[in-house]
Amino acid sequence: MSDDQKAAELLKQVALVSNSSSHQLTDPRAVRAADPHYLVELAREVSLANNTIKAGACGKLEIIAQQIRFLQEQARQVLLDAAEDENLTKAQCNFVKKPGKIYHLYRKEDGSTYMGMLSPEEWGDGNAPHEFLGSYKLEYDMTFTPLEKIPKREEEMKRVEELFNERHSVPNHPPAIEITRHLNTGHPRDWINAPRIDYPSSKQSSSKDEVE
Repeated sequence: MSDDQKAAELLKQVALVSNSSSHQLTDPRAVRAADPHYLVELAREVSLANNTIKAGACGKLEIIAQQIRFLQEQARQVLLDAAEDENLTKAQCNFVKKPGKIYHLYRKEDGSTYMGMLSPEEWGDGNAPHEFLGSYKLEYDMTFTPLEKIPKREEEMKRVEELFNERHSVPNHPPAIEITRHLNTGHPRDWINAPRIDYPSSKQSSSKDEVE
């Protein structure tokens, strides 16, 4: 494509302001005849702006696509874990399972599975009577955690507990009237440091009335 053809294609992208029949939108004294080179340069700027917008949109869409793939993988893992928990729950068991305890899964010759309290090493002769499939800890939400994943699960729960305790270690929230005052005078991070007003409890108020 020749330079003239490229310039013609660029000029098609330029949207110039046209004068209406009743209003003069441009000053003929300040605007001289359109310079072809100026129009080509203007068209290049428009084209560059369009490319920049497209690149920005594509970048944002790529981030969204990554998030979708991550959520899909998370959903797949949730379904796999739920299916495994369901199979473990359906395994034969002659005792009441208690959260926090570790149980051991075995499979009989007929293919049925059952839960036991003894690990393979805890049997009298050191050999389990049936095929050992794995050990699992019953969590308090009634899900099962494989023995090898218990340290990771406990570490995650420890972090959750720390966040929970940190949330509850924040000073008592100030009364609504003090919050309103700090909304108008202070920075949001100062709200939790607002002076606290201690109002007498109903029990203290009744005692005071009795004394009077």
